[in-house]
Amino acid sequence: MAVRVAVFTSIPNIATTLLEHAPTLLLDVIDDPGLGGYGGTVIFDPSVLRNETRKQLAVCTVLIAEPTVLAALLAYDQHSLPNLKWCQSTYAGVDPMFKTLGLSMPLPFSMTRFAGKFGPPIAEWTMAQIISHERNFSAMRSDQAKKSWAGTRTVASYRYLSTLTLSILGCGDIGLCIARAAKAFGMKTIGFTKSSRENNCIPEVDEFVTDLPTALQRADYIVNVLPSTTDTRGLLNGEALAVAATTNGGNCPVFLNVGRGDVINETSLSRGLDCGYISAAILDVFETEPLPKESPLWSRPDVVISPHVSGITQSKDVPELFMENYERYCDNKELLYSVDWSKGY
Repeated sequence: MAVRVAVFTSIPNIATTLLEHAPTLLLDVIDDPGLGGYGGTVIFDPSVLRNETRKQLAVCTVLIAEPTVLAALLAYDQHSLPNLKWCQSTYAGVDPMFKTLGLSMPLPFSMTRFAGKFGPPIAEWTMAQIISHERNFSAMRSDQAKKSWAGTRTVASYRYLSTLTLSILGCGDIGLCIARAAKAFGMKTIGFTKSSRENNCIPEVDEFVTDLPTALQRADYIVNVLPSTTDTRGLLNGEALAVAATTNGGNCPVFLNVGRGDVINETSLSRGLDCGYISAAILDVFETEPLPKESPLWSRPDVVISPHVSGITQSKDVPELFMENYERYCDNKELLYSVDWSKGY
């Protein structure tokens, strides 16, 4: 039996692409000035929603929305979605549902992550940043502006990626896509995982380790892809990065973060840079987003700031996964990528 679907999202054109894919789908598009955003940034104030919007949300049973929106909505009014049975998230990460104060678990509806689509774009971003850093593209741009031929001598001093090691913290779909891209350039790849895996079981990863210091110490580049859970929040805080310093046998690696910003706080990150535990930080995610203007990270030459755009949800990617889950929902079958309220992801 067909079920109506409410679409309440800051991502443009989702309803249009869904109807192109499934013209008979029953859609209710909820548009409200209280919800906006761009890339991976959502701007939402549930207190200013129109009464008509509240009525539409109150009757929906199936909803497509960002987890940030859902969490804020329920925190503002826990009775705002009394009939909701299933929410399809537009993001892979659903940590706002678990970090928002006032939400008691388990929630009385199912939620599914938007997974399986972000690996390739985040891998592209990661390799682009590694190559840009290693080849010093920013210095070339600066030299060009000054009309100075190789004025910055470091543009002629770089390492081949095939001589470098990339440690990947988190080897799910996204982490393995990054590993695959790195292997295409001949990099050695180390995968840090919570539970042990046999080496050689996945060709993209040369070696799996469960010991975090080993992954940090042996890397020339570290990329964090871990989700935000009780196990990963603050994982790299304090002196965790110290093992990567050259004085401790490490390579003083470059740290990239495409996972979640709360894996390391700003104080620990700055200390890691100041003490030479890591040589640079290339960040797409932060503890607080948007990054506050007063953050010292903005003015550090050893930090690259990317506004959470390494992998964004594009409307064209939504229909395939949503319709698969929609058919499963209508047939009372198990949904793909369901959130486990007891585990936090």
